[in-house]
Amino acid sequence: MADQVLPALVNRRRELAGELEKAQALVAQLHADLASLDAVIRQFDPDYNVGAIRPKYRRQASPAEFGAMSRTVLETLRKAGQPLAAKAIASLIMAERGLNTADRGLVRSMNKRVDMALRYQRTNGITREVEGPGQFVLWEVAQ
Repeated sequence: MADQVLPALVNRRRELAGELEKAQALVAQLHADLASLDAVIRQFDPDYNVGAIRPKYRRQASPAEFGAMSRTVLETLRKAGQPLAAKAIASLIMAERGLNTADRGLVRSMNKRVDMALRYQRTNGITREVEGPGQFVLWEVAQ
């Protein structure tokens, strides 16, 4: 049995070591990029405290979250029974979930997520755009 397990373990270790080297190279490149940016910032303002700049973290939606948003958007459109603007759909979803509609960042994020879900479903032929009043684009379920 050791004849079968040992080669698999050695192979897995080889893969992990390769991933680690790749990650370390990426970290080194990111440090170099930060140092370059810091140098350019200091050229514009030598007294600028670059150490006080807080990191910004991006959160990636998982495929499950994206699918849930698509389902929620389609359900909202079907309930409405008429074409709606993406912002209106986002507002309805936020109200239904009890989210803070006064939080500009949250509203902007929800608008983006709804718009992405609508466009994705358009490529699948499930939603379509229709002309609205003025320059507004409204969305409806195509089926």
